[in-house]
Amino acid sequence: MSNFNINKMTGISYQSISQTSKASSPDWEKIPHKGMERPSEAEFDGKIDELAKELAKARYQNDGSQYESLSAAGDKLRAQYLSLVSPDRKTMAKEASEFMKQSRSDAGNKESEKPLNLIDYLNKKDGIGEYGENGRSHNVSKSGTSTTVVYGGNDLQPDSFEIKGSKAGQTVMGYASGNWYHINTPEEQSMQKSFLSRLNKAEERYYRQYVSGDTLNFGQDMESSTENKNKVDYLA
Repeated sequence: MSNFNINKMTGISYQSISQTSKASSPDWEKIPHKGMERPSEAEFDGKIDELAKELAKARYQNDGSQYESLSAAGDKLRAQYLSLVSPDRKTMAKEASEFMKQSRSDAGNKESEKPLNLIDYLNKKDGIGEYGENGRSHNVSKSGTSTTVVYGGNDLQPDSFEIKGSKAGQTVMGYASGNWYHINTPEEQSMQKSFLSRLNKAEERYYRQYVSGDTLNFGQDMESSTENKNKVDYLA
């Protein structure tokens, strides 16, 4: 769900989901990933402007339900916008799920065959031998030119795992406590900042139109003096 507040006095406007989001199953309409259907830049201009106009209207009318519905649409548009630089999370998540399912099955068979002795337990705790860092098993699988690195859970969170594009790379997706989550890459963070800046500036322009009763044409900019006078940093 988007983080937003509707308050005509403080002027808080749309904010997309941040670097991370959690859900019981991946929502591939809202999680940016390589291969998403993506409008052209010209189409993005129109879609962002139209969404901003509707958000401003709902904000002015203090209609929380409508604003939340529009924010969900904004999250989908944001994911499409970011997908230009996104990793192939959809394929990586599928590979990781299949690997962890097989790993749990294999682990169950091993446990039934032979319980851990003291040395096995200490090796697992210290991440020695067949166990990865902090006692987490890991696997590297290749799909085409990409590499998916899966780090399994530990004693405290056995039913969890992280997904990285490479051993030295950052975590881009993961699963823990029954929820999937994703983390934006630095490139995605940069594009998200641009997306929010464009959307919030347009929303504020239309919101001022509703407050003042002025009539602005679609996409028309306010005078620079008015912009500076009422400027609010929505990325703070």
